[in-house]
Amino acid sequence: MAAMTWQRLWSEIGRRHVLRVAAYYVAGAWVLAQAASLLFDAFDVAHYTRYVIAALVAGLPVALTLAWVFDVTPQGIRRTLALADPHDAPALPAGSPDERSIAVLPFANLSDEAANEYFSDGLSEEVRNQLARVPGLRVAARTSSFAFKGRHEDVREIGRRLNVAAVLEGGVRKHGDTVRIDVQLVNAGDGFQVWSRTFERRYADIFRLQNDVAQSVLAAVAERHGELPNALPCPQTSDVEAYNWYLLGRHHFHKRTRASLQRACECFEAAIGIDADYALAHSGIADALMLLCVRYYGNTAVDESVRHALPYAQRALQLAPLLAEAHASMGLICLNQGTLPEAENLLRHAIELNPGYLLGHLWLGLVLTRQGRYADAAARNREALRLDPLAPIVNTNAGFDAQRFGDTTEAEARFRAALDVEPAFAIPYSGLGRQAMMRGDGDEALRLMGRAVECAPGRWFFPTRLALMRLQVGDLAGAQASLEQARAGTPAASFDGDLLVAIAMAQGERAALESIARTDDGAFSALQRGQAALALGDLAQARAQYESGHPDARREIDEVLNDDWVWRLPHWINRAHLRLQGGDPQGRADLEHFLAVAAQVAAEGLVSGEIRYWSATAFGLLGEADRAFEALESALQAGWRHAWWAQLDWNAAPLRSDSRFPGWLARLAPRHPGVGSPP
Repeated sequence: MAAMTWQRLWSEIGRRHVLRVAAYYVAGAWVLAQAASLLFDAFDVAHYTRYVIAALVAGLPVALTLAWVFDVTPQGIRRTLALADPHDAPALPAGSPDERSIAVLPFANLSDEAANEYFSDGLSEEVRNQLARVPGLRVAARTSSFAFKGRHEDVREIGRRLNVAAVLEGGVRKHGDTVRIDVQLVNAGDGFQVWSRTFERRYADIFRLQNDVAQSVLAAVAERHGELPNALPCPQTSDVEAYNWYLLGRHHFHKRTRASLQRACECFEAAIGIDADYALAHSGIADALMLLCVRYYGNTAVDESVRHALPYAQRALQLAPLLAEAHASMGLICLNQGTLPEAENLLRHAIELNPGYLLGHLWLGLVLTRQGRYADAAARNREALRLDPLAPIVNTNAGFDAQRFGDTTEAEARFRAALDVEPAFAIPYSGLGRQAMMRGDGDEALRLMGRAVECAPGRWFFPTRLALMRLQVGDLAGAQASLEQARAGTPAASFDGDLLVAIAMAQGERAALESIARTDDGAFSALQRGQAALALGDLAQARAQYESGHPDARREIDEVLNDDWVWRLPHWINRAHLRLQGGDPQGRADLEHFLAVAAQVAAEGLVSGEIRYWSATAFGLLGEADRAFEALESALQAGWRHAWWAQLDWNAAPLRSDSRFPGWLARLAPRHPGVGSPP
């Protein structure tokens, strides 16, 4: 973040109410000093007054510091979040905001019970959703609006950050059977109030209350900027209790942690138990179940998540064929089933039904990435960033897009923008950790990845990534410990098999390699068993395993770029090398095919140190040493820092005998004395 300017410092002082606290403190201190003077005079100890005054003076900087650091919110005393530098914020569309644009800030919980926070959040979200269904009215996305929760920002700054013309804010008081909402519509251009109203209804009339608020906002906008079309219909429940459970489910869903998603499932299930035809609740539980799989925020096997989620998504579509959420739920399931064309069609239809539905855009970006259409995926994620510029997951996805295309500066900015809004979000720490390791800063990489592990305890991916980073800096014992931690929590993870083989190779654990190579119990694939056999020097078994395993060059490249696998072994090149070694001319053709695919990927603007290193070994096996070392240098420039693997890789044998290799290797992470000899 750029250094704070005087203008921005003054803005922060006002935002954090430092001057207000100073005024109150000085006034209170003066009153207290006067009272102390009178009291001490009465007891003939007036000389103590000076000590009271000294204590009050000393307390002023303490009070100002506390005012800077903390804030009093409806949820209690909270640490004040730093406001991102406007230069670091996502680029906004050029020009003034659309006059028919609005942001709905989270309503403050004014009830006596803090537990009602989900209810006030849910009401503001539902009012926002009703407004978003009005054609011609642009409504800021939920996550960006909620980024200002409890921050007491100037409305003009909020309008600038979200690029909207008006802001709706208010508070909710739930008392017994009565719900009261105080709202005001504020012009984001000058900060002046357009109108304010109070709505009060019985809890049983909550749907009417939401509708009244939304209609009043629409009327205010129409009065200033012309009539708007009627809102598109949305299937809703008529049962207040089911609706209450649904709101609570959404509240937990948006936290995106393993525990919160499990709780969201329970809440959606409770809503369905009351109203079995509640389509949104069926869609909600399908989404939560899928996000609990190992690819996202949980540890459930992908197939198991699909099996549980599919009936709910199918039921949601049956109940509400025009519900965007239901089509998106099915799209996410199809993505994880591997039926990518169907997933793309479902998600595009969801966006047609509701162009502002953020999850539709996000999940379509995942589908396009899985299809290897990286430029299209990046464009889709940029659209999501335009819709929801402050959403942590949107910024994170945009950061990984930038990383794929070699824009490390933009990647770092997006990851840090995500953490500015949600400091406990694990995934951006993982992205920043990779950035640090690519720069060669192993200590910082380990610190950041350790933070990711802390933020998402129990998730397999982050300790597995930490294991790889510990390998990179030569800490074999630490790598083994991290991998055991990951597998203890997630025995169902299928994406760490290559790393398990690689760690056994790095440790020189022949017994472990023999167990992998000789045991056909489904725990390891034929390709992984082939790599283990290679490490043992058993070329005959390795050749048999690789010929039966059917590696695919483009799929391996895409899996590196998609980052599903923490570490990917070069199976295609292994097989080509085995064929060359056996005198099969197909080996040369395989290597040339790989280089052609890698060149196509590079021509698309994609940057991967792993793919460049693989290309270097392919050139070496083809006898093109100069091109091999050009590729090695390119791999290093792209952030490839795996000295441990360069010393173990069977395919790098021709390069290790070249006099240029030691100098190149010395610029990578240091070799650990426990690394085994290459086969």
